[in-house]
Amino acid sequence: MIDNRYTIRLRIIYGFLLFIIDLFFLSLSCFLAYYLRFYTDIFGLTTISYTISGQYIFYSIIIIASIVILFAIFKLYSINKIYRDLYYYLKLIIILIAGAVIIYFSARLVDDFYFSRIWIGLFLVFGIISIKISRFIFARITRAVFKRSGISSEGLLISFFDYLRVFKENTRIKKKIAYGIILVFNDIIFLGIAFYLSFYLRFNTGILAEGQEVYFIETNYLFYSAVFIISALFIFLLYRLYDWDNIYRGSGYYSRIVKGITINIIVIIMSGYIFELFTFSRKWIALLFVLSLVFIYISRLLIDMISIRLMRRVKTRPGTIIVGIGENSKRIEDSFRKYSLEDDKILGYIEDKDRVKKERKYSRDFKILGYIDELREIIYKHKIQRVIISGPEYKYFELLEILEKLKGIDISVLVFPGFFEFSIKRMNMREIAGIPLMQVTNIGFFGVNLFLKNVIDYLFGSIIFVFFIPVYLIAGLAIKINSPGPVFYQQERYTKDCRVFYMYKFRSMYVDADRRLRELKEYNEADGPIFKMKKDPRITRIGRFIRRFSIDELPQIINVLKGELSLVGPRPPLPKEVEQYEDWQRKRMNVKQGITGLWQISGRSELSFEEMSRLDLYYIQNWSIEMDIKILLKTMPTVLFGKGAY
Repeated sequence: MIDNRYTIRLRIIYGFLLFIIDLFFLSLSCFLAYYLRFYTDIFGLTTISYTISGQYIFYSIIIIASIVILFAIFKLYSINKIYRDLYYYLKLIIILIAGAVIIYFSARLVDDFYFSRIWIGLFLVFGIISIKISRFIFARITRAVFKRSGISSEGLLISFFDYLRVFKENTRIKKKIAYGIILVFNDIIFLGIAFYLSFYLRFNTGILAEGQEVYFIETNYLFYSAVFIISALFIFLLYRLYDWDNIYRGSGYYSRIVKGITINIIVIIMSGYIFELFTFSRKWIALLFVLSLVFIYISRLLIDMISIRLMRRVKTRPGTIIVGIGENSKRIEDSFRKYSLEDDKILGYIEDKDRVKKERKYSRDFKILGYIDELREIIYKHKIQRVIISGPEYKYFELLEILEKLKGIDISVLVFPGFFEFSIKRMNMREIAGIPLMQVTNIGFFGVNLFLKNVIDYLFGSIIFVFFIPVYLIAGLAIKINSPGPVFYQQERYTKDCRVFYMYKFRSMYVDADRRLRELKEYNEADGPIFKMKKDPRITRIGRFIRRFSIDELPQIINVLKGELSLVGPRPPLPKEVEQYEDWQRKRMNVKQGITGLWQISGRSELSFEEMSRLDLYYIQNWSIEMDIKILLKTMPTVLFGKGAY
């Protein structure tokens, strides 16, 4: 549809100005690439030439003409199109790459058509940067001129946030495709960098290079680079590493990246045997594996973090509803509110009309958006992109009926199976005799697992103890100067199977703290059997500081070395607290208690006692060495910034 706001004269002038700008910056890119390649010694120059080769002028004309013609074909000189196209800048980049490909294959097809591949590469870099920046600046000038001239600039996509705004309004499938394209480009770029950097380190550096340094990549290695990148993209596709729905946290996303790169390295080795080009260096293969893993891992992590921040900035979080009302549904909403990295929010609940009318409390405790009969209409009305079905709330045939209503709608459908305490890593779906079954891995604190956990406790406990000796001395001296009484405080606690032991801490309270506790009971800010008070008057000035950064808990390393505590585990409770436990909460006493744990890195004192207990049970059910290491690593920033401590 032609925009009547722009006259034919304005469109012609605007297209001509863009054409002139492109000619200037493409020519400048050709010259800068030529200058760096032949007028400097960056790329191994032997003799300096002060004249531009006629051949390269001819090559520049071909590549610039190709790009300009493609710009015209794809209407990138039309003011009616370019600033309303979500993929405008992506098209610019693709066409510039296409121009470089055209000149490259022209040289392959025509005799005596030789040029430097470094020159082409440099041109591509300069061209992408200069065209993108120049067109962006011209777009900003356009908006300012239109505003001054009284021409409406509504709907023009110029700024970065204009594009985000339009992206937000796109359908879910278009968002998934766009995100997948970004990941594909990311992988191509960083796999290419990993390939060439590994080649450079292997053959151009004194550390690994043997004999004469090599400045040009051999034909075999160029073949391997093509195989390496293409096969990596295909393997990542098979591992669903370009699908937004399958790269969320907890899905084994990063472990699949490791598997994909490992398989890809094997593909390279097998390609060498099959095509009889097995002449590559094993050191190069090792470097390629490490660099690919590092670059892809870090780049995807950065994309993940940036995407989350941008989604929060423009409020593009997916609209989510829960089908089903009950305790499970409430816990799902609570978990989303506290732990969702994408800042997800449950918009409301859908339930059967008869059930809502029968139980009036549902209308009071839950935000009812509508009834199951109106499910499709509610999804379209509220632009819902994710539906969570609380499976335990429904019978088999009811669940099938709900899924039937969701057929053909572009949304993500998730069914909660009823297991909060099981990690997805423990569960695998299997089919036996046509029946879908969930296989749960049998893990626990026994056998080799228990041995490894004890080794980690004693090894890291010894290292931590020695490392913090200066801190013990400084903290002890400060405590002694600040208030009368002993430096250490011993408190009776329970560990595994409710065995009594005395836990060591630096004293952070006055010596009469236990006696004064009765006076402060009414000011308790925690629920359940534990006592917490943010401005507890029993805490000394030094005590408040060492509590803030958990220095008071450092002596518990002695309990670890004595075998009474573990580095990671549920927090050891007081005997009087255990007396008030419910039956399900007593299960947290089935393992050796620890200095840090899941709830310490998930909010510490900001969590309710029930949440602490559930996190402890989750840890017990899904324990692994990997989980212990992650908790220890996450404990450091939590302690360093004093998050949730008082």
